[in-house]
Amino acid sequence: MPRIALISDIHGNLEALDAVLKDIAQDHVDRVCCLGDIVGYGPDPGQCIEVVFTVCDKMVLGNHEEALLRSGVLNSFNPRARQAIDITRQLLSDDHMAMLESIPDVAKIDELTLAHASFGPVQYEYLATEEAVDRSFEGLRTKYGAVGHTHIPGVFSREMSILGGSSEPIFEIMLGSTSVPIRPNTRAIMNPGSVGQPRDRNPDASWGIFDTDDMRFEIRRVAYDVDATQAKIARLGMPSFHGERLKMGA
Repeated sequence: MPRIALISDIHGNLEALDAVLKDIAQDHVDRVCCLGDIVGYGPDPGQCIEVVFTVCDKMVLGNHEEALLRSGVLNSFNPRARQAIDITRQLLSDDHMAMLESIPDVAKIDELTLAHASFGPVQYEYLATEEAVDRSFEGLRTKYGAVGHTHIPGVFSREMSILGGSSEPIFEIMLGSTSVPIRPNTRAIMNPGSVGQPRDRNPDASWGIFDTDDMRFEIRRVAYDVDATQAKIARLGMPSFHGERLKMGA
């Protein structure tokens, strides 16, 4: 398997996406994959879609894309997220919508499966409880998986025994730029955090590398021009909260 850059939850934040892609360009990666939520909350959804389709080898659909394509999903959104989706829809062309329609729910590279939130029966379930993580591991058909959705970088690992059983999953939150080993006898679900709206109290854009040569998962953090993104959000009349939270990383 190659050395894979993982990006997720861009949420229409072009400044953050540009900063991350510049960082990726300085590293040697074989593939770039997007784990969904290219749009939503941020002011540049169309440009972000175009960039992702240009640079990414694989991508999967997020719940914010699905909310644009299938109105029933929008009912689960809070009012501020719903308002941002309404504005996002006005900013996208028919071509942009067709591009979103073409994105699959799940993608695969060798022993790595990509999804937006979970591999379990509930497509957009947050991996926030032990039961949710168990369901995701049970639904994962490869040794490794990568998801976004929570905006929190880290890795779930589950040790496999020689008798075919497995241990309880362990979650390691990855704060700052750091890396952890992926041991040979473990299955792992990796989360690169959020490019465009981090929620781990760090405002810097987050992305990840799955290095299958060294068997490590690495998180990188990149500063970007938050003020520029906030100004665009204000000009579009999006809820101010979507701009304010960017400086808090919340």
